This record gives sequence, C-alpha cells and structure tokens, in this order.
Amino acid sequence: MPFLNRDNAQIYYEVKGEGDAIVFAHGAGGNAAIWYNQVSAFHRAYTTIAFDHRLFGRSSCDEPLNVIHFRDDLLGLLDELNIDRAHLVGQSMGGFTCLRTALDFPERVLSLTLSCTSGGIHNPEPTEALRDLTSSSDRATNGLLMTMSEASAAKPELMQLYESINNFNVKFSWDKLRTLLGPENVVQLSQLNQVSCPTLFISGVEDPLFPPDQLNQYVPYFHNADIKLVQDAGHSPYFEQPEIFNTLLRDHVEKVIVQ
Repeated sequence: MPFLNRDNAQIYYEVKGEGDAIVFAHGAGGNAAIWYNQVSAFHRAYTTIAFDHRLFGRSSCDEPLNVIHFRDDLLGLLDELNIDRAHLVGQSMGGFTCLRTALDFPERVLSLTLSCTSGGIHNPEPTEALRDLTSSSDRATNGLLMTMSEASAAKPELMQLYESINNFNVKFSWDKLRTLLGPENVVQLSQLNQVSCPTLFISGVEDPLFPPDQLNQYVPYFHNADIKLVQDAGHSPYFEQPEIFNTLLRDHVEKVIVQ
C-alpha cells in the first residue's frame, strides 16, 4: 500500500488510470474507499487519486486537524506523483482542503468541485444539524446517516455500506472537526474572487448540513462558478446518486482546456 510520509503524519493514497489527474478528497464520514463510484467511472480517461486525510482510514497523525496540513498533504501527493496540475473534487470536509489549495496555489488547480460543502467559507449562522454533528464526541455514523435523503434512507444495503466504510476511521470522532471551523481556517467572502479556476458546487436538495440556499449565496463571489442541484440526495450526492454526480463532474472537467 502506498503512503506519503509527511511531518508527523503518513498519508495513504490510491492511484489508478492515466491522463489528466482528478484528486478526490473525502468528507468526515468517509475515506479513500468512499469514492468507488467515481474511481471506477473516471479511471479509464483520467488519473484518479483518492487518499485518506490524516487521522482517517489508514492515514496516521497525532496533531489536531488543520486545513493548512490538509492542503499541504494534497500538494505533497501531487509532487510525489509528478503532477503539475489537477482537477480537485472535495466532499464536505474535503472541500476545505480543495478550496484552500485553489486559493493558495492556483497554478496547481485545473478545476474545483465542491460537493455539499462551504469549503470553510465564513458562515456566521451554521445550521443546527452542523452544530450538533461537530459537538459530538462519538465515532458512530448515526448523525451522518440522518443527513441522507429519504430515498437513500429507504435502502438499508446502501446505508450499511456507508457505515462499514466509515468504520475504518477508528481514530476519528466528530468533535475533532471543530478545529476546522476555527477562525484560522475560515475563508472570507472577499477572498473568493481569487479562485481563478472554474468552480462547481454540487448540492443535494435534502442536505441539512450545507443546504442549497446557503451554497447558492457563495456562487456570485467566485470569478467563474456555478451550482447544480441533485434530487433525491442529501449530504452525499456522490454516494446517493453517483450517476448524476459523475455526469455533472464529467461535464465540468471536460470544459477545461488543458494546455
């Protein structure tokens, strides 16, 4: 299994396929394994990279979670693989990683996809569901399973798969996310026009953590951004409605002319 050695951390990653690179950054309910629907769909035309954020899955770290560390881990992966630029796809917590990378190192980013995430953009009024989730010291998926759509919740085999993948995160508890919401990790609205790459928000219509109306407010602040809504999806459209998600992602990355 490949690992990237970082200061005080080891980052597990998987690479498959050839072509322009797409990096998939998971949310707090997952790890690299959660992207199976995307890796299987994109690896024939792209180099797909999925990794476990530090403290998640097979990656190790003894320090508090920090967006700057997340950013540098992603950049370290690109350097390790000799990749100059990549399409970045961030789900929930992974959106914090990807947006920070696009802001600080725009020359490394071809496009940005933010799935059900603010990416750390300043929000003085987080939803009650988000506050409840990040205040729990539990490791279980009970709270996150409640963020799925009604259609997804009616599929016990889908819910069991999500729970099983989450259970690989043996060192994580939800309260560890609170450091990511601290002032040092916040992105101000005034910074968003510095994101030079095409940006796509993908939002589950039934997402209680980062609802569509909230994400839609951020779109005008970007230089080049759009938002697409996914029906019958809550907080995890890449998992709940993978075919729709993949179509939206493919359309987005194919618009980018790589020189």
